[in-house]
Amino acid sequence: MEKTEIIHVRIDPRLKKESEEVLSMLGVNTSYAVNIFLQQLVYKQGFPFDVSLPSKEDKEKIEKMACAINMTGGKEPSKRTKKIIHLYINGDIDYETAVFAIKRSLSNE
Repeated sequence: MEKTEIIHVRIDPRLKKESEEVLSMLGVNTSYAVNIFLQQLVYKQGFPFDVSLPSKEDKEKIEKMACAINMTGGKEPSKRTKKIIHLYINGDIDYETAVFAIKRSLSNE
C-alpha cells in the first residue's frame, strides 16, 4: 500500500527526544511506531492499551511514592533507590515495602 498521507503533531521536545531514544533502542523510527499504533487502533477499534484515570488509591500511592523519591533532595536517585523503584514497578514488592525501603535507603546514605 502506498503511503501518501502526512500527519503533523506538535509535542514537547523532551518527549520527542526521549521517545526517539527508546524507539532507536527498539530498532524503529517514530513514523514506524505511529503506523503500528494506528494499525492497532483500527484493529482493536480503540486504544491498543488501557486508557483510564488512576483510582483515588492509585493517586495516593503515586503521590506518596513521589514524596519518597523527592526525599533525595532533587538529585538523581541512587542506584539502590532506582532498584527499589524498579522492583515496585515490576510488581516484585508492594507499595508499602517500596516506600519503607526508599526511606531506609535514603537515611543510610
